[in-house]
Order: sequence, then C-alpha cells, then structure tokens
Amino acid sequence: MPSAAPAPLDRAFARLRERDRVPGMVPMTLVHVLAQHLRQQGLVPEQVLGPALASRLAQSSEEHFERWPAEDYCRLLQAAAEQLSDPLLGLHLGQGIRPAHLGALGYVLLACENLGAALARIQRYHRLVNDINPIEPRIVGDQLELRWGAAHGRTGALYDESGIAGIVQIGRELCGERLPVTALDFINPPPRDSRPYDRYFGCKVRFGQSVTRLVLPLASLAAPLRQTDPTLLRLMERQVDAAMAQLPEDGDLAEMTRRVIAHMAPQGMPELPHVAHELRLSPRVFYRRLAAQGLNFRELRESALRQLAEMHLRDERLTLAEVGALLGYSEQSAFSRAFRRWAGVSPQHWRRDQGGSSRPMSATTHH
Repeated sequence: MPSAAPAPLDRAFARLRERDRVPGMVPMTLVHVLAQHLRQQGLVPEQVLGPALASRLAQSSEEHFERWPAEDYCRLLQAAAEQLSDPLLGLHLGQGIRPAHLGALGYVLLACENLGAALARIQRYHRLVNDINPIEPRIVGDQLELRWGAAHGRTGALYDESGIAGIVQIGRELCGERLPVTALDFINPPPRDSRPYDRYFGCKVRFGQSVTRLVLPLASLAAPLRQTDPTLLRLMERQVDAAMAQLPEDGDLAEMTRRVIAHMAPQGMPELPHVAHELRLSPRVFYRRLAAQGLNFRELRESALRQLAEMHLRDERLTLAEVGALLGYSEQSAFSRAFRRWAGVSPQHWRRDQGGSSRPMSATTHH
C-alpha cells in the first residue's frame, strides 16, 4: 500500500477539512446511519467510531432522540471519508437516509398529507435534527427557497452535503417519485468534479456561494404522500413535541452574538451592523434586543474575543501576530494592548503562565 495518497485525492480531502468548530448537537441516529454505511462498505464501524462509541451505539435505538455533539460527529465524518478514500462521502451518506432513521419524526413525515406539510414539519422540528444553523424558508416567485447561513459556524462539506442529500432523498421516499430540484447552492468550496452532484440532484449544483440554498417549485409542494394517516400524524406529533420540549432553550442572544463574532473575527473586527446582518436582523432591531436584555455589544465582543484569544494562545504553533490576525487585528501591538486590557497581563505573560508556547520570544514578532 502506498504511504501517501495521490495528490488529487489530497486536494479533494483538503476541501473537506475547511470548516469551523461547530456548537450544538445532532441525533444519535445520524451516527447509526454512518455505522450502517461503513458496514455496507466492508468496514467494521469500530475502526472509525472507536470502541466506546461503537458499544454505545449497539445499546441505543434509532427510535429515541438521543443526542451526540455536532463537532464530534463532524470529526467522525472526516475520519470515515479518509478511511474509505471517499471524498464524496457526504453525497453518498445522504442517499442512504430514510424516514425510518428519524424515529417518531420520520413517522410524522410519512403521515403528512403532502410534501409541503412534510417540509413544514422538517422546519418546525429542525432542532431535533440540526440545532446549529436553522432553516430559513422564503418564497421567491413560484419557487420555495430553503436557506442555511453560517451564523453559528460553517459545518463543512461532509455535513452539509449529507444533510441536503438526506432531505432530497426523504422527499423522494415520501412522494415515491423524483423530487424536482430547481437549484442548489453550497457554501463550501467546489469539488474537483461536480458532475456526481448534478446527476443526483438533477440540476447544476453551485459551490462557494454565500449561503447553502435548496430551491423547489412551489407546485411540487402539493404532491401527495404515499402513506397519509391523520391519526398516526397526531399520535407521532405528540411524541415529537415532547422531545422538543426537553431541548435546552434556543435563542440565547448573548451566546449567539459571541458565536457570530468569533466566526467573523478572522475577516476583520466585527462591528454591530455586520453581526446583525449575520443574525438576519436589522442593526436597529439587534441593538434594541440587546438593550432589552441588558446587554452591551462592545462588552459581548470583548468577551468573545478574549475567549478566542485564550483558545488560540494555548496553541503553541501560533505566533502572537497570527493570534492577533485570527481576532481581526492587523497589528500585533493593537492585539497586545487589547489583551492586556482584558486579562491585565500581556499575551506573552499569559501564555507563559498557562504553560503554553516554549517558542522563543523573537519568533512571536514575525508573521
């Protein structure tokens, strides 16, 4: 076996690694789907999942709403793609998702009257499947657009592609026919060859866009489903509503603001209008909501940047200039002054006190 993958494969996997560290949780059922795919490809799931998770998976059921950290799941996807030498794992994994994998929520979807009603349930119960970046539906002319931004971080190609392919695959299962996709955009970098995506989705798929966007004809929402059952729908929705009620409260404005600031910082110092735009709010409404909760934007920004600075300072591979740049400071001196204001000590002293870098101080003055 060769010691290194060919250069083209290296480039394909480099694209998959371009993502943020993401908050939130995903249903354990997605890990079940990944384990099933690994077995179908001739791998023992434990090789990728590790013995502890594989054992937990064997004892858990897809019928219940158990949760798993989204960041850990993204790492599993990356490890599986590399183990399988499959840079299209997201696309392939999504095609294997069925309503039954979603437990009670899957039965809710199956029992709906039409495709539009099923998509409305996916939006309503979105947090049971993905509580990172919510769906933003909008009607444009005779089309329905489902959008996902990156306010809480870019989840990466593997996560996004498996999720969108899963929605389309479930739609096909519900209707018993090919779901017409008018357009599809991904926020992630393009693959070397986009033709497998075009073939599966039935349209020209674009990459490197400002948002991830799935577009369907409004007329397709009236498509009747194969297993409509109003009684079953009511019964299953009670279970799903109970599961939703057990989730932690959504909409923590302070935490959401800090996450957006941390995400935007490497592109420059985040200002209130830019953060408001990322949160899909007008600057005036954002300011008013902060004030109503007794929050101050500058204080939230200082808090977010300090947390980010301390995280990066613990990484001994980064120079102080690089840490400053990751926080939006073009000059190391400006970063050092800001950090001293936050922590009461210089970043050099803070790093040394934490037992961080053993790098000579001269190395911290050059980018």
